[in-house]
Amino acid sequence: MFSLPSDTHHSFVYYHSKEPLTEAARIVSLGFEKRTTTDYYWDGRMRGHDGHTCIFQYTLNGYGEIQAGEKKVRIGPGEAFIVKVPGDHCYYLPEESDEWEFLFITLVGSKANECWDYLINQFGLHLVLEDAAPLLFLLQKIYQFAVKEGIEDSFTSSAFAYEFIMGLYRFSKGMDQVKTELPDDIRSAIHFMTVHYGEPLTLDEIAHHAGLSKYYFTNKFQKQMNTTPIQYLTKLRIQKAMELLVTTNKTLHEIAMDTGYDNANYFSKVFKKTIGMSADSFRKDKKANRFQHVILD
Repeated sequence: MFSLPSDTHHSFVYYHSKEPLTEAARIVSLGFEKRTTTDYYWDGRMRGHDGHTCIFQYTLNGYGEIQAGEKKVRIGPGEAFIVKVPGDHCYYLPEESDEWEFLFITLVGSKANECWDYLINQFGLHLVLEDAAPLLFLLQKIYQFAVKEGIEDSFTSSAFAYEFIMGLYRFSKGMDQVKTELPDDIRSAIHFMTVHYGEPLTLDEIAHHAGLSKYYFTNKFQKQMNTTPIQYLTKLRIQKAMELLVTTNKTLHEIAMDTGYDNANYFSKVFKKTIGMSADSFRKDKKANRFQHVILD
């Protein structure tokens, strides 16, 4: 878990002039604090003057508590809470805690509100983050920039706000997790699909090759790869199809056969849904010819 030197506790609040180009997301406040007395208490119901702000607060040492309705949650090291203000919650340093040391960031704007609504709907107010997650290093980077360089204008504020929002979305999609070595059965399935993507594979065949039941294999694969086996196979096929469209004069029917599709019409529908343009349009796109590799998200 990363840490910051204890002699660098600072907090910033920003009153940048409103700029239409930055209204979707801006930083309102940012800080690294250490609280040791119970007078640290914020009631979201009494903060109407703060407007519609979105708060993210991550614990480094000690712990605090947040209460929403009848539910009370301890926020310890490696954990964070997210709330919108005003709101039906309060967070504070309880009497039983000696300290609460944390990083926080507060944002305003329509995109910030959309992100917080999405996260709260998915996770609730309490987030458990992996040690040294990219999201935390991003927050640390923003804080250190504020200390060393200063966030002097609304454009810099908005740029960092957007970057943090995207970091939160990456976290919500499981993209911050440290990649570990894949289990042998999943690795075997990936190798099987990579070699045989040009054949009309079924999920049953792939699961059988991995030595797992279809249901168990699908769940295990999705947990490891953040996508389903069929979505992964489609990605392999479309990436190969894009290569063939750029580097050969093969017809769509031939490319469909080469990439595991039994007819050109279905291949064309999958291609357009995946890429956002037809295979013909992609082939005619001069920009495509400049790249040796195409990466699909």
